[in-house]
Amino acid sequence: MESLYSTDDVFLIDIDHGQKSKTPPRQLKLWLKHDNVHIKLDANVGWGASGILRKTLQGAFQLLDLDKSWQYYINLSGQDLPIKSNSHIKTQLAKGAEHGTNFIRCFKADCIELDSVEVNNNTPRTVMWGDRGHTRLYAKPGCVNPQVDMYARTFVDVAEAGEDGAVYYGTVDPLLHNYRKAFFNKHPFHIGSNWFNLHRDLIVGMKSDPFTSHLYSLLKSTANPDESFFQTYIKNSRFCDTVNMDYGRLIVRPGPIPRVKIFDRKDWDLINQSDALFARKFDTRHDRKIVKRVLEARNEQGVGATNNAPAWRNLFKTVNPLATHQ
Repeated sequence: MESLYSTDDVFLIDIDHGQKSKTPPRQLKLWLKHDNVHIKLDANVGWGASGILRKTLQGAFQLLDLDKSWQYYINLSGQDLPIKSNSHIKTQLAKGAEHGTNFIRCFKADCIELDSVEVNNNTPRTVMWGDRGHTRLYAKPGCVNPQVDMYARTFVDVAEAGEDGAVYYGTVDPLLHNYRKAFFNKHPFHIGSNWFNLHRDLIVGMKSDPFTSHLYSLLKSTANPDESFFQTYIKNSRFCDTVNMDYGRLIVRPGPIPRVKIFDRKDWDLINQSDALFARKFDTRHDRKIVKRVLEARNEQGVGATNNAPAWRNLFKTVNPLATHQ
């Protein structure tokens, strides 16, 4: 917030708070004195289920009502940092604004058959599939593995179990499977990153389009629908030719398992030389010095805290502003 803040823009901060508190954290309350900063307290969400998509879509529509002048909806998390100046970011986005360009990674997922996907749980019991710290994943008996192929994400039925941080995966029932299959034969399933910069025209169009709610109802129980909803909508709508795949993010996925790397000081040259607008992931619990160096570099260019935003250096003395889950 302190890097990005400007009186020219509007900010909506969505906080997963569960039942822990009815008010925002103290360090974020300070931002409410700014008329263009808004905070929304929301229930906890689990990784892999529909909560992140719901937050992202509702946030986009809420911002339409909060401010009439913004041109791009930029989705960021607490583990993102801008690595270019605010003016540079706006200059790059302005190049696409006139043509309604949407900066988003978008790939068509090739269709496969359900019986070609391996079963993830061959036992008669529900078993833990994985633990991502803030989310425990469970596979029901006979559940297929939706991670073996992008299209396989449509073969499961996913449910969040509320405040206990659990997400349950089961193989989709035959009736819904047949419906999804027929739907995606007509409207091809697309996939991509859920970090993007979307033009206002797209968000306005989605808000009034019945296809939006239809697609949402179909995808919300698939695996990781936040990584397919916007892509599938765009490529099956009048906005299909507005995509620019240069989404402006520096994200590193090393190793055989493509988990996103958390940056540290050894990554400075990569960050400093990148043409991306934002980078992720950063975590002050992992390496606070790389966070400080990125912010200092922007500050030295005259692009740090502006418009009476509190000095970011003070936050490092009391809080972990970037140590939040995705």
